[in-house]
Amino acid sequence: MLKSSNPAFGDETIRNGDWWSHTNSAIAETASISGIVNKTGLFAFVLAIAGAVGYSVINANPWLLWPATLVSMVVVFGAFFMIRGSARMARNIGFVYSAFQGFMLGGIAVMFDKMLASQGVAVAGGIVFQAFLLTAGVLIAMLGLYKAKILTGGPMFTKVVMVATVGVMVAILLSFVVSLFGVAVPFMNPMNAFSGGNSAWIGLGISVGLLLLASLWLIIDFRRAEELVASGAPKESEWYVAFGLIVTIAWIYLEAMRVIFYITAMTSRD
Repeated sequence: MLKSSNPAFGDETIRNGDWWSHTNSAIAETASISGIVNKTGLFAFVLAIAGAVGYSVINANPWLLWPATLVSMVVVFGAFFMIRGSARMARNIGFVYSAFQGFMLGGIAVMFDKMLASQGVAVAGGIVFQAFLLTAGVLIAMLGLYKAKILTGGPMFTKVVMVATVGVMVAILLSFVVSLFGVAVPFMNPMNAFSGGNSAWIGLGISVGLLLLASLWLIIDFRRAEELVASGAPKESEWYVAFGLIVTIAWIYLEAMRVIFYITAMTSRD
């Protein structure tokens, strides 16, 4: 559910991608930024439609939330690792990945909406719409910072973001493990946002930090995409780049929902 990094765009993966060995580069049409944008748009469209379906299904059948989330997580992770390093797999399985990821995000949106509703709180336009606006804002902001060369996604930048991401993954894994032994991690429970106090503020801070970390991965994605196009990679590689971008965008959307939930819950207190 929480993709904390994007190994889809590792340097080794890019160099060893199957698109180099299955295309005659002398005659093949090469990848372009517009082609990457179009294919990312197709994945995003499937993600959005699946999200709407997931929201509708889970809203009508709340008991399906966790079984559906578990199944979706298995499919999402499986598809992710099957696609890695293969443009052909990205083209064939990327839509499956987007569909299950979207369904899962739709179900999580229902959970947040119902948690707010249980406290008599509502988000203007709904958490889905607000998260969409925040995600779009992040995309525009990161693209602007990249184009202005304020953030370029260089080697040191990439290493710092990767180290931070690994730290997040370890922290989330540890919090999950200790929870199995009955140890509560208050600031990891969104419901604590309604009670305020340190746990709520720490939870909000963590969510904002994760949103920022996910946003920084966009800079790395933009650079990798630009480098791939500049290398003269075949047209088929656009599918792989689009897949990598949708992984990051889905993570940003998830964190956007969490941030909006925390802010709404905390500001609703008397």
